[in-house]
Amino acid sequence: MTTELKSKIMQEVTIAEAARCLGMSIDSIRRRIAKGELNAHKVPSPHGEIYMVEIPEDALPVPETNNEEKPDSAATIDAMLKTISVLENELDARRREVQELHVLLQQAQKQLPPGKTENTAAEAPQKVSWWKKLFSSSEKAKA
Repeated sequence: MTTELKSKIMQEVTIAEAARCLGMSIDSIRRRIAKGELNAHKVPSPHGEIYMVEIPEDALPVPETNNEEKPDSAATIDAMLKTISVLENELDARRREVQELHVLLQQAQKQLPPGKTENTAAEAPQKVSWWKKLFSSSEKAKA
């Protein structure tokens, strides 16, 4: 068989694509390559070498050119629109809850006594070590 004829009959795809086209697992494709049941060769890629598997062109999926809607797609669309509506209502409810919680938080902050903020905790007096206390009290006693 000539190379031109072979290239027309066989198509080179990755292992994952071959598994999908042939309806097998990736491991099955790898086993068949190892046994010699499928022809494959390594090619360089940006992430290292990958295997390209030769499969018959008739095993490749044919892209659908039919633009007609499937009979169940209208029902699927209706179900999705209902789900979207439910989710939008739930989102609006959560937004109202957040607004109410902000109001409650502001009311609670107004009821706090003045001076009890986070900044006063940062400005707390520094601790004095025990030996400084000891020497300062002994110096006061001498005077």
